Amino acid sequence: MKSLVFDSSSIISLATNDLLWTLRPLRLLFNGNFYIPESVKHELVDTPLHSHRFKLEAIMVSTLIRENDLLVQEHLEVERLLSSINTIFSSRGQTIKIVSKAEVEALALALKLEAAAYVVDERTMRLLVENPIKLHTILESKLHTNIEINHNILKQFKEYIKKLKIIRSAELMMITLEKGLLNRFITEENGKLELADALLWSLRLRGCAISTEEIDELKKIYS
Repeated sequence: MKSLVFDSSSIISLATNDLLWTLRPLRLLFNGNFYIPESVKHELVDTPLHSHRFKLEAIMVSTLIRENDLLVQEHLEVERLLSSINTIFSSRGQTIKIVSKAEVEALALALKLEAAAYVVDERTMRLLVENPIKLHTILESKLHTNIEINHNILKQFKEYIKKLKIIRSAELMMITLEKGLLNRFITEENGKLELADALLWSLRLRGCAISTEEIDELKKIYS
């Protein structure tokens, strides 16, 4: 069966924009399953349920899990992969940790399931998969130091993820808009393009790593 795998960042973007409710109709239209790994569930539900700040979002995500709109894949062994990825970049003999266990577990799950896509809003993971050289440049600028690349490990990683497709909540929500799931928000004063603009900018401002140029391109495709 077809599948999408979500990481924590993409679910958080949807939750903070009051868009979690779109996952059920999207899943039904997709005619497949939506997955998260156990470590992502821990980040989204188990930990925030014991706090005040994100408790409501945690309850909402737990409801999606209970109603099978998000399926949880239990333990995946990713320690070796996690360690390997976090040695790709180094500075002054010290490796630079760039990804978390939850992100790597979601990536591994997407590959294991041969998912249609891995839905991730966090910039580092997306660039690591799609443009590691750009990520290298960003890290050097951010850390104000020369950063070395372990090209052998990077080559192995590229081979491992060569069949992986990444999308963001932004692309997913444009599909939601295209399929008419947000039509109730369209008015004479605010048409489809205005809604698309509002949707994309809201996602950007609440967690989705997407540039102004990419927003303009998605709007152009939609129009």
